[in-house]
Amino acid sequence: MEKEKRAFIAVEISKDFRQEVNLIQKTLQKKLTGTIAWVKPDNIHLTLRFLGHISDAQIKEIQAIIADIAGNINQFNIDMGALGAFPDIANPRVLWVGIHFGFNELNRINALLEEKLESISFGIGEKYFHPHLTIARIKHLDDRKALKSAADEIKPRGGVFSVVDRIVLFQSILKPEGAVYTKIFEAPLKK
Repeated sequence: MEKEKRAFIAVEISKDFRQEVNLIQKTLQKKLTGTIAWVKPDNIHLTLRFLGHISDAQIKEIQAIIADIAGNINQFNIDMGALGAFPDIANPRVLWVGIHFGFNELNRINALLEEKLESISFGIGEKYFHPHLTIARIKHLDDRKALKSAADEIKPRGGVFSVVDRIVLFQSILKPEGAVYTKIFEAPLKK
């Protein structure tokens, strides 16, 4: 029997952008205590669509979809928006940095992915897509007011951009020390 791969579709961010996100993480680490798993800087990316476990046959179909979409979208820049949390700051489970510039373009790519994945009977992903960079997962937070205060206080530094120049299909292997991401396929956007 074929072993399926746990996978997601994403865009990578530049080293400078990851370093800026890591500065935000370090600031937060000084302010927040509890059971918090911080995302390793090298693993920070922007997920367009989590796929779950997929077969090799599905991978081929998904690669064709990614290539088709990427071939029709121009490269663009993104920058950082505000700090936020899912489901919300009052009850945080996922801590993230939002996207300001490039928000509409990322939503357009997600909408195209959803439409084309549904056409191959893949099903619908998240009801509402909100482009973001996950920076931590929270099991328990000692002081929720400290997070609210930090979210109001921490403003990403302006002028740090990352070029979105490709769409990537990643495999995600879960290990005790954290997830390991491996590229399965990537398709460049138009220049």
